[in-house]
Amino acid sequence: MKNVAILRCLITAASCTGSGCLKAAYEKKGGFERYGDEEVRVRAIFTCNGCGKSMLENQEGMEKKLSRIKDMGLDALHLSNCTKKKKENEEKVLCKKIAAYAEELAAAGIEIVQGTH
Repeated sequence: MKNVAILRCLITAASCTGSGCLKAAYEKKGGFERYGDEEVRVRAIFTCNGCGKSMLENQEGMEKKLSRIKDMGLDALHLSNCTKKKKENEEKVLCKKIAAYAEELAAAGIEIVQGTH
């Protein structure tokens, strides 16, 4: 069994239910195809605390989230498709804040997977 979590963007979360990410996980499509016949258990879906003008006041809350995620015994963290933002030239680039969180969790031994559905 693979224990995974999904990290998504605060800005996108304002209009997204997360159903696409969950459906992909349960149907093992998109970023979850990699698990083949192995059971996937989504242990957490969490949202960053924002950036730029959309930053939440309680940034310490993100550190608490990351600490909890590290203690869950996860095999992988999937970065939702919304964590990549389009630049002016239409190229998609991973959000700098999300990249820093992913780096911290990777250093804790959690595999980072780009993409969900």
